[in-house]
Amino acid sequence: MRVTSEVLPWWLGLTGLWVLTLSTPSLPEVVAAAVAAVPCAFAARAARKAVEGTWRPRARWVRWLLAVPAAAVRESVQAMVKVARHPRAGRFDTVTLPGEPDAVHEARAACAAVVVGSTPGTMVVATPPDGRDLVVHRLLEGDSRVLDQVRR
Repeated sequence: MRVTSEVLPWWLGLTGLWVLTLSTPSLPEVVAAAVAAVPCAFAARAARKAVEGTWRPRARWVRWLLAVPAAAVRESVQAMVKVARHPRAGRFDTVTLPGEPDAVHEARAACAAVVVGSTPGTMVVATPPDGRDLVVHRLLEGDSRVLDQVRR
């Protein structure tokens, strides 16, 4: 049961990600996505086991995704303007995550890296193993709505 409870969410997420990249999904493309996601889901599980990860994600973190579309559009425009004016723009920051048990913290850091990296304004570049921090590269000034949600 443990394998299924871990591989199934990976498979659903990877299949969904593929389908989201299609301009006009058709049955053969959806089937190809579902088939290709199977070995990738098992590989994701194997990778987690290889690094001895003990992730315990929380269902409420799915709402982080709600902020991504608007932030991605807004930050894309801002990032293009910023880089056109200042090609060496950006800075590194350290963001402290809430205090949680290790398994929850590891899951939060992994999920945060994916969600935060979905927008062009901020990217997670490191998760130091001995702390509760994320090292991020911030291209834009001001707060990132996505990053703010991850920190809560």
